[in-house]
This record gives sequence, C-alpha cells and structure tokens, in this order.
Amino acid sequence: MNLMSAISITLVILTCLTTTSQSRHQAFYYHYQNQKDAASTDQKTKTRHPLDKPNIIVFLADDMGYGDLASYGHPSQEPGPIDTLAHEGIRFTRWYSADSFCSPSRAAIMTGRLPIRVGVYGPQNGERVFLVRQTEGLPKKEVTIAEALKDSGYATGMVGKWHLGINEFNHTDGNHLPIHHGFDYVGTNLPWTNHWMCDESKIHMQHPNPLLCFLYYNTTLIQQPFSHHNLTWSLTYDAKSFIYEHSHHPFFMYFSFAHMHTDMFAAPEFQLSSRRGRYGDNLNEMSAAVGDIINLLKELNIEKNTLVLFLSDHGPHIELCTEGGSAGMLRGGKGSNWEGALRVPAIAWWPEMITPGQISGDVISSMDIFATAIDLAGGHMPKDRIVDGRSFKSLLLHKETLPERTLFHYCSNRLMAITYGSYRVHFHTHLQLSPESYGHVCASDGTPKFTFYHCAFCVGECITSHNPPLIFNLDVDPGELYPLDAEDLGWLLAAVNRIVSVHRTNMVRGTPLLHSMSKSLQPCCNPPYCMCNYMRK
Repeated sequence: MNLMSAISITLVILTCLTTTSQSRHQAFYYHYQNQKDAASTDQKTKTRHPLDKPNIIVFLADDMGYGDLASYGHPSQEPGPIDTLAHEGIRFTRWYSADSFCSPSRAAIMTGRLPIRVGVYGPQNGERVFLVRQTEGLPKKEVTIAEALKDSGYATGMVGKWHLGINEFNHTDGNHLPIHHGFDYVGTNLPWTNHWMCDESKIHMQHPNPLLCFLYYNTTLIQQPFSHHNLTWSLTYDAKSFIYEHSHHPFFMYFSFAHMHTDMFAAPEFQLSSRRGRYGDNLNEMSAAVGDIINLLKELNIEKNTLVLFLSDHGPHIELCTEGGSAGMLRGGKGSNWEGALRVPAIAWWPEMITPGQISGDVISSMDIFATAIDLAGGHMPKDRIVDGRSFKSLLLHKETLPERTLFHYCSNRLMAITYGSYRVHFHTHLQLSPESYGHVCASDGTPKFTFYHCAFCVGECITSHNPPLIFNLDVDPGELYPLDAEDLGWLLAAVNRIVSVHRTNMVRGTPLLHSMSKSLQPCCNPPYCMCNYMRK
C-alpha cells in the first residue's frame, strides 16, 4: 500500500468516526436536556441540607498569577464571573501552592501531601514535571481526593489538564490517567498539557507539534494535534453533563483549565474581547466557562449545596512578556520559590454558607483542599501516612482564624525556604531578573519571541545559598524587597532551626519519579502519522 492510499483510507475512517461522534454528541445533548428538566422539577421537592455531603467543584487555572484578576488588582483585565465569585464569597490573600511547577503542585492538590513525599520530583538539575514519554505517574498507592470522596459516597468527575502521567508499558495503556485514581467520569482531557508548540495562531510557529499536542476523552486519544477553537467549550460541556447526571447526589468535579498556560488561545467569540490583549482574551474565556457552570448550579437549584473553589496551580511564567501573566507586586514567578511563584489567587464561593465579601489573610495551602473536602464529606483521613494539608472548614463556615503554621517550600528534593507565620525564610533563592531584563525576548508589542525559563533548576549558577538565611516580613514587605537583619532575629532563627530539624528527621521521601522515559510510550492515534481528529464538532 502506498502512502496516498494509506492517507485516503485514514480519511475515510476519520470521517466515519467523526460522524459517529457527532451522532453520539447529539444523543448526549437530548439526554442531558431531559435530565436537566427532570432535575429542575425534582429539586423543588428534594433538596439536601447544604452541609449534608455538599457538592464540591474545584476550578484550577494553569500558570495564572496573583495579579491577573480584576478582583486581585489588575488595572486592565475585565471583571468577569470569577470576580463575581470573589465578591460573593471569600477572596484569599495568602493561599500558597505546594510547588512552582505543574506536576508537583497538582500531585499535592490530589493527595494533600508534599510532592517530595509522593515522589513527584527528579534530579536537582533535571526535569521538574512529567514529560510525554515518562514511564511513571502519580503512584497508585497514594490516596487521591477523588478516591477519598468516593469512599464517602460521592460521584467523582474530571475534565481538563491532568499532567500526572500517561502511559506505563505501551503507547495506549493509559495506566497513569485519572480513571485509575478515583475518577468515575473523565471527559475531554489533556493528559499532558497545553504547550508553546501547540500554537495554531502562527504567531510563534507555523504548525503545532502533534507529538506534544494531543487530546483524550477518558483514556481514548481523540485529536492529535488538538484544536483550541472549541477546547474550552468541550471541557465545559462535559463538566455540565456530569453535573446534570449527578445533580441529585453528592458529587466532586475537578475542572482543570488549559488556560492560562502558553500558548495563548481563545475561541473566536472571545478574541479581541480584552483591552489587555491575548492574555486578557484567554482569561475572559476561562471566566465565562466558570460562569456557565455557576449558572447551571443555579438552574438546577443546587448552588446552596455546592462549595466552589477557584485557584491557580502556581504563579505566572513571567519570562513570556505580555503572554506570561502577572504576579502583581510579588517577586518572581513560575519555577522559583519567591512569593510570586507560590502565592496564588484563590476564591471560595458557597451561597448562604459563606458570608459574601470576605477577605481572608489566613495562610492556606493548596494541599488543604484534600483535608477540607474530606471534612465536609464526613469522611476519614488516611491513617497510614502523613497528610500535610489541614481542613479550613471552620474558616469557611464560621469565619474562624486558623492557627499559625509553617509551610515548607521545595525545589525538587531541596528545601529552599519556609513560610513561618508572617515571615519568609529563604535558605536558597533563584536568581530573579527585573522584567526589563527580558527585553530581548519580547517583540515591540510585548509578544514573546521564544519560550524559556531563566532559572528553573534547583542547583547551579543561578541559585544563591544564604547563611544566615534571607528573611522577609511578608506583612510589611510582600514583594520581598527588603531583607531583615538576621542578627536582630535570633529568636526567629532558633525557632526555624528547630522546626526544620524536626521536619528533616521525620521526612520520608517518595521514590523519585521524574527520570525514566521510553520512546515506546509516545501517544499516537495512528502510528506512524500521529495525526487524527475524532473530536465531536
């Protein structure tokens, strides 16, 4: 068979598959329209008490900075439904990610544990995320938030970015995908990530790279390379379908956006919608998707039974000029351990259960979602392992101030810094340049010419070690501009040394997972071409 014959046969197959997918999509639409009508009627007579196993939705943005939302002070970003959540709920001002890269920060959300305990780290001079051909993934021995909530009677669903492993033995086994970690339903998803090399706009490259840009439905590869124009719509549609299906019973939905990770994309109706430019267009599309889900909750009369959390996985990729996001007045960004890398925007919304218009300065970690969800569900925390997160249920429901705590900030397996009350204590820091220093990367209109990280490794010339450590009072100096004199803070250093000593003594590191790869694990829908489109339209 020659190449043209193979291509012709492939096109016929794809046409049939696409047609079948469209028919199935129409069937889904009519089914869920009926489900919605029935749910709207039944909910008038069957409403759970809000604290009786409340539904939980976690919206996770990708690479969005502390200063990107209008409600967090961005001067030119249009306010949208996400900002409405902030006005009607709690806006957190000291919410921290457990890591400044995608895979470890997401592992921490899923398990409530530091990435170093889970094993989501690699060599200090190597990769810090799961790559496409990685043989490992989130260990199945870990208890995920989905598994814990299933044990409490919840239906569990997920759409969007995963980035916690794909295949283990061959290019189609999907052994590390979310279906194997407690999610009953997995809709349209990015097993890896949206990437600079997925650009369809031709601003950064002529064609997407199909080996890096692929879309799944559950464990099936449906589009390679994937198209951005209806990506957010597909994620939203699948999330709404899951909510329709489970509106009578407790559910957990993990909605993990492809926004705001480079490359930038927005559906046609959101292009040129923001005076901020492409980044603002992206954010407006994401915010509208959040609004669609909130409207659905209200339509089904279950908003009072649903806790909604919105947050970013970590800070912005600030090297990418106007397409990298903003940390506001905070120093640093993605890949570092400065405040701008770890402090993220976070919002909690729960009508009649959360008093509107609150601003919380309590120190919260993304790892706390795990314990809080289990607490609200009336479940039980794992007893056979250390869980680093803690419940903030009392803060949500009763405005209680949480006890002070210490957060440990790692780069791979190297302890870089801790947050101790209002103080940040740095043992090692990443070299951080001013935005003007990245001028050679940016075109005159602020568009990045290429993608890079100035300092992403955990050792090397761009890392500075500090003895005594570098100390900032984050209440007075959240931008970490004015280090305090360590000689005047003997009491603080003594307390920090005790805490770190105990932490190191009790730390049991997971086996490092970010090192082994195999070409045989490359996702590919129709080898050797790796190009297909089974996506519903």
